[in-house]
Amino acid sequence: MTPRTPGGPPPATARRRRARWTLPLAAALLLGLAGPPSAAAPAPVPVPAGAETGRITEYPLPAPGSAPGGITAGPDGNLWFSENGTRKIGRITPAGQLTEFPLPGDTADALGITAGPDGNLWFTDVTGRIGRITTAGAVTEYDLPDPGGRQPFAITTGPDGNLWFTEDPGDRIGRITTAGVVTEYALPHPDSGPESIVTGPDGALWFTELFGNRIGRITTAGVVTEYDLPAADSGPDGIATGPDGNLWFTEQIGNAIGRITPEGEFARYPLPVADSFPTRITAGPDGGMWFTEIAGDRIGRIEVGAGRPKADLAVRLSAPATVREGEEYTYTVTVTDKGPFGAADAVVTLNLPRGAQVTGAAPAADPGSHRVSRRIDALGAGQLRVFHVTVRAAQRPVVVASATVRARTPDPRRGDNTDRAVTRVSRR
Repeated sequence: MTPRTPGGPPPATARRRRARWTLPLAAALLLGLAGPPSAAAPAPVPVPAGAETGRITEYPLPAPGSAPGGITAGPDGNLWFSENGTRKIGRITPAGQLTEFPLPGDTADALGITAGPDGNLWFTDVTGRIGRITTAGAVTEYDLPDPGGRQPFAITTGPDGNLWFTEDPGDRIGRITTAGVVTEYALPHPDSGPESIVTGPDGALWFTELFGNRIGRITTAGVVTEYDLPAADSGPDGIATGPDGNLWFTEQIGNAIGRITPEGEFARYPLPVADSFPTRITAGPDGGMWFTEIAGDRIGRIEVGAGRPKADLAVRLSAPATVREGEEYTYTVTVTDKGPFGAADAVVTLNLPRGAQVTGAAPAADPGSHRVSRRIDALGAGQLRVFHVTVRAAQRPVVVASATVRARTPDPRRGDNTDRAVTRVSRR
């Protein structure tokens, strides 16, 4: 796999970009596929009960040249990924059951993918579109204002409940609402090559500029600030929020891991082996930052020194103030991780009023009870998830529902882990 280098012009086509994203799908990452049933997929190798730590199981995709690229945990408990080579979105269950969803048209080309705040998956299409796919496999795509000159790359959920993405080429940061309204913000310099993007601990979006050798910051209002890296030709690529409240990034060409504070101060940590080409980076559950070495064939870890990782989860429950007896209404549960660390294995529970009948899609509902729960495998710092449960009003004058959230990651501030909603029920 040939790393992209900032020494020359950006690649001319999306096809050349794909090489960087052609990675094997591993069960260690818990992949996932679904949609209108496609051709039978090869049976995955079963994972024995009690398999040793570090064991990797791979699940082959049905078509050669699928080139799976981005991957994310979905709101349905499965893993969702893009297939650059076959123009599909894939889903794989933790048990390894694959399903593929073809994208519409002959040119669609998915790359980055993320779980959106609306319970759907959102992805970038390098032919100049942003796509949305429901957990049932329904795809909708939204054209960028000038799709011919844009190639959206990475995508993430922002702290404002919108989706934010990079455009390389295009030298823009884009925002799309869950209703499909697109806004673009031009970067100050041409040939910047914006790559990865993430929500920072300060409520802004932070991104790397591979060719511009800068780290960028954009507020949810669209104000851009850029920070030049101390070392020339470093090639910043992946970026993630650390448990210490700073941003950590890879220097693909500089062969180092960098850190930038929200105030714009840099630190740099060279890798011990030359020409490793560190590429992607993420915060691990152990308090360290973990990264890939695309040329070194290694996984790396750097100590952050922030102590035991901690999350700050909050749940908000909303419902209509008044409804009529027997009428349908919806509870909306919003879960936010205010950071500084991502939350692992979070469980959101909605306790419904007695007599309320669930009529809408309610994942993981306990039969015969008034409790609906949703598991979130990973919720990044600054990210949120929104769930909706529709019920039929009970025959009571006043009904009370409550929502709670808990996670495996420690959460010292539990004052906002529970919320209530009171609804008055009037007779018809």
